[in-house]
Amino acid sequence: MPDLMSHLIIGLILAELFNIKKKSIVILGALTPDLLSKMNLFYLYFKAPALVSFVSFHTPFMSLLLSMLTIPLFNYDKTKIVLYFNLGSVSHYLSDLSIRHFTEVGTRLFFPFTNKNYTLNLIWPNHSIYILIGSAIVYLAVILAKHKKSSKSVARNL
Repeated sequence: MPDLMSHLIIGLILAELFNIKKKSIVILGALTPDLLSKMNLFYLYFKAPALVSFVSFHTPFMSLLLSMLTIPLFNYDKTKIVLYFNLGSVSHYLSDLSIRHFTEVGTRLFFPFTNKNYTLNLIWPNHSIYILIGSAIVYLAVILAKHKKSSKSVARNL
């Protein structure tokens, strides 16, 4: 899977493209699947028995549920919170789909209806740095294009 920075930047790209003011909600949606699915590491670190599995938190279904649970955390339109959070989550799952695996690992897109994993097998995990570099370049290009467009509109109004 791409690293957290790649997910963050891809979420920022989408927030910029859709002119979303509350970018934090999109970023939260983009990062939450990996953060919650890594909760199993606490069991390993503290050598505690695994009482609950957090693997199912890395699914679109759980992201939808979590988006509804995050509504009270923001003083903002409830519908937009759910939409923005899930926009970030969709970007997360789409970038995870690009990863190639040695085993039958992938993204469980249709959980809880099926446990089948899906992958596009495009990029090896050790090459995910290319996703980070590419997404950073795209983000800078989007920012520069928006800045250039806004400076032209300001100049026209003068």
